[in-house]
Amino acid sequence: MRPFLCVYGHTNLDYIMTLGHFPELNTSVNVEEKKRYFGGTGANVATIAASLGVPTALVSYVGPDFPAEFLSLMEEKGVDLRDLVVVQDQETPTVWVISDAEHNQIAYVYQGPMACMESMPIRMDAALESTWVHIMTGRPPYYLQVMQRCAQEGKSVSFDPAQEVHHVWNADWFGRAISMADILFCNENELRAAMRYLGTSNIEGLLQKVDLLVNTQGSRGVVIFGPEGRMEVPAIPPERVVDTTGAGDAFRAGFYAGKYRGLKLRDCAVVGASAASYVIEATGSLTNIPDWDQVMERARKVI
Repeated sequence: MRPFLCVYGHTNLDYIMTLGHFPELNTSVNVEEKKRYFGGTGANVATIAASLGVPTALVSYVGPDFPAEFLSLMEEKGVDLRDLVVVQDQETPTVWVISDAEHNQIAYVYQGPMACMESMPIRMDAALESTWVHIMTGRPPYYLQVMQRCAQEGKSVSFDPAQEVHHVWNADWFGRAISMADILFCNENELRAAMRYLGTSNIEGLLQKVDLLVNTQGSRGVVIFGPEGRMEVPAIPPERVVDTTGAGDAFRAGFYAGKYRGLKLRDCAVVGASAASYVIEATGSLTNIPDWDQVMERARKVI
């Protein structure tokens, strides 16, 4: 089946560790708890979208140490992995998140082969078959080439650099990318960075560059700005909140599940909010993945 959605972004191993306290320099401390989870911006959106019935492809780079269980999870959900590239002499991107008893946190990020994407051939096979192409974290020079080709081929493109907007992208790259995008996804901090890069202090200035802005705001839901004006969609309450990591990625997956089924814009956002409500009920972005029926059970209360 041809993909409806092609996602470019990270496929990570996430290690969550807990300490009683952070050690002083040149000393050691016992790790009280350590668990490994599967994640990464690209893998999160692609896996959850596929679970929601969206034909989805993933473009990402990993090392030969990539776990077979992670591969099996994505295959079982139906992700098209023809462009998941194993790069020899590299290790899979990894994030170590370390917290102490006071909930202070330090994160260490190893980019692996995603750090040198621009030195590799551009992977476009799945993207050129897709209706929507979603650009997430990774190297701007690589993605600018992808977006340019998508524009030439008339593909719909979403730009979603996430936290990397602050330290990977710059004003020149960002301006070029947003001019080729149909939708910009961002949270509140990322929105401020976007407006700074574009030299504007208001949403109207940003909307001169992109048709639609989807601004996620955590527990307050999402605000969408576009041709129809401003649209607010509330968050959907979960049964419990355990870990909000990956909530934004789940929202994006649900949003595309709505678009795939031809729902109106507001209802796409409601489906996204519903998908996010499941993911935050467990630790790890891909631990509690809902299916379409589960998402609609909660979404129908709002649609």
